[in-house]
Amino acid sequence: MAKESDIRLLIVDDHPLFRRGVRFYLDTAPGISVVAEADSGRDALDLLGDLEVDVVMLDLQMPGLDGIETTRRALQEDPGARILILTSFGSWDRIHGALKAGAAGYVLKDAEPEELEAAIRAVAAGGSYLDARATEELLHRIEPAQPDDGEGSAATDSLSDREREVLTLLTRGLGNRDISEQLVVSEKTVKSHLANIMAKLGVKNRTQAALLAMREGLVPKE
Repeated sequence: MAKESDIRLLIVDDHPLFRRGVRFYLDTAPGISVVAEADSGRDALDLLGDLEVDVVMLDLQMPGLDGIETTRRALQEDPGARILILTSFGSWDRIHGALKAGAAGYVLKDAEPEELEAAIRAVAAGGSYLDARATEELLHRIEPAQPDDGEGSAATDSLSDREREVLTLLTRGLGNRDISEQLVVSEKTVKSHLANIMAKLGVKNRTQAALLAMREGLVPKE
């Protein structure tokens, strides 16, 4: 039974053996409780209407409603939903599509169990998680998003020093609380900086901001 403080997780994957293997490991992870499983995007959306879930761990490639469309619909119903995409190395267009749809991050299916756990915790804390092995390759294959007004370079140049500091911490997957502690400012101030950053970069969410920042060399890659 999930404790009140546990991260409540929904696993969505159309392969029963994979789901059970992931659940077997996560059932031993402190502070994480798998509250339900689904084998399709449609079933996941139905469950999200009935359950209290902190993180949806969602397979990218499923028959019927795939991970991209499931992400889009889930966020239409609940803009605060936290979605972590599960994918295979090489699905670059689909990964990018899921991030554009609003996913908080992605992790590869062959990741070590400890990495999967770290990704879940990062996303649950309000941060992002971008698999280190795949991100650099992904960045070479996508075009950077630009603000709607077409003034891309002007927008990136307009970031203040503090906004760049926030953006650097964002690319490391930190949530608002961790960023506020690092910079010794309030969470409200961090949220204000993030809103300004996303407006200037012309992106919809923090994960897209982190990808664009790395793609454009706005912050150092680690």
